Amino acid sequence: MALFYFLKQALVSTALVGSPSTVPLPALPPDSLRTTAPLLLKVGLRLTHLHYAHDSQAWQFLLPLSLGAEYRVAPRLSLYGQAEADLLTASQATGRRRVRQQSALSGAAINLGLRYYYGQPKTTGSRTPSPEFGKYLALDGGADWQQLTTTGGVGRRQRTMPASLTPAMYALWGIQNRLLPHVLYDLNAGVGLLAPVHYYNFERISGTTHWNAGAQVNIRVYLVSR
Repeated sequence: MALFYFLKQALVSTALVGSPSTVPLPALPPDSLRTTAPLLLKVGLRLTHLHYAHDSQAWQFLLPLSLGAEYRVAPRLSLYGQAEADLLTASQATGRRRVRQQSALSGAAINLGLRYYYGQPKTTGSRTPSPEFGKYLALDGGADWQQLTTTGGVGRRQRTMPASLTPAMYALWGIQNRLLPHVLYDLNAGVGLLAPVHYYNFERISGTTHWNAGAQVNIRVYLVSR
């Protein structure tokens, strides 16, 4: 009986030694706990400014470029900046002779703001949306520069006022989400307060003294860094 017990223990020991050892692997954090880089870079178009017009004598095409950067400072809060430029290309024909094509900067804007995200798209598969995607509320401040064609005065005193600068502050509601892995759309709308307008004619500066209320709707499509 003792011999039988000894053989049984020997067989069990041999089986344990011969079996491959199992080393526990470190557990991967769930997708919801994985962190993403806090900086999001964006380059694209402001589609609400896209414009093309033509007739038998002339045509115009406005390409509205938009650059943006968004930095997450808290799980639902981010700081952002935007620089935008409206590039105008135009051509006009008079009789049989065609005036050469002209290109110019017809408008530009710089904005800084703060966004609070309060809604995120649902997780699809194993991909968890970044904190910068979903519905948001934003406080946006900036300045808008526009090329003008108005003139004032008569005869030799006629003066052009080719540009205006308008500072403004807006409260916006919007939504930002992906179309493709590195393509997103950003839609927002809101109301705000416009500061007195300043006009520039490269000789003197003039302006208004009254404040105005304003509203805006924006549709942007971006290529993004992540």
